[in-house]
Amino acid sequence: MALEVPEIVRDGRLRDRTVIVTGGGSSGDMAGTGAAICVLFAVKGANVVILDRDQDRAAHTLAAVEAEGAKATVVVADITDGAQCRAAAEQTQRTYGGVDVLVNNAAIAPPEQDADEALWDAIVTLNLKAAKLMSDAVLPPMRQRGRGSIVNISSIAAYEAGGGQAYSAAKAGLDGLGRAMAFHEGPHGIRVNNVAPGHVAIPMGLGFRGWDNDLAAGRATRIRRARATMLGTEGTGWDVAYAALFFASDESRYVTATSLPVDGGTTAVFPIMMWSQLANIEDAG
Repeated sequence: MALEVPEIVRDGRLRDRTVIVTGGGSSGDMAGTGAAICVLFAVKGANVVILDRDQDRAAHTLAAVEAEGAKATVVVADITDGAQCRAAAEQTQRTYGGVDVLVNNAAIAPPEQDADEALWDAIVTLNLKAAKLMSDAVLPPMRQRGRGSIVNISSIAAYEAGGGQAYSAAKAGLDGLGRAMAFHEGPHGIRVNNVAPGHVAIPMGLGFRGWDNDLAAGRATRIRRARATMLGTEGTGWDVAYAALFFASDESRYVTATSLPVDGGTTAVFPIMMWSQLANIEDAG
C-alpha cells in the first residue's frame, strides 16, 4: 500500500541541499515523521538520504519519493553503532559532496508497563545516544564548510508527564543535547534545533496504543486527544515535516537552540480549561 502524500508546493526551497534523515523508512499508507520529512524535502529539491536499518521500509519511502517525481537514495545502517554512522556519513559525502542537514528522527516508543533494563537501554540508545553518534559523524564536514543544520525530532513528552518513563527521559535528553550542541557548534556556523511533536497520528504513536493494525480502534480516545488541543484537530507526520523544513531551510538562519512544539497548543494551555471540550466525547465518536 503506497504512502498517501498531500499536495506539496514545488518551490525548490531546499534545492541542492543534501539531507540525511534517520528512521526514514515506512510501510502502509500512513506516513510517520521520517517518511513525511523524506518525501517533503525531496519534493522541495533536496538530495535526500533515507537512512534506515530496514531495507524494505526504506524502499517503501523511496517509492513514494519517486512517485512524486523526486529523487532520493537509500542507506541501510544501524545508527546505534558509531562505526555505521560514520560509514553512512562518508557514503553520503562521496555521493553528494557533503552534508548540509541532518534530521535525527529515528525513535521507538514501545509500551513500558513492564519495562526491564534491556528495554530501557534500547529506548535510550536509539532515541538519544544514536542522535549523538549520527551528529558526531556529520559535524566534521559541516565544520569544514562553515555551515549546517541539525534538526532533532523530540517530543512534548520531554516536558509534559504522561509518556513512558524511558521515552520521556530520552526525549528530554535529546532536547538538552540539542541546546548544548547548538552552543558548541554555533561558532562553526552550525544550527541545532528541536521539533517536539504532540499527539500526532503516526504509525509509531498508534502502535504504542495498540491501534496500528486497526485505525478505527480507539476512536473515542483519538477524538479526545484532538479535542484536548486548542485547534481541536489531530496532527499528522506532515505537520512535523513542515516544522523540520523551516529549521532545515535558510528561513531559520538566525534560529538555533530552539524547541518548537507541534502540538496544536496542547502544552500552552491549562488542562482544566479544556474539560468542556472533552465532556461526552464518546457520543462524538
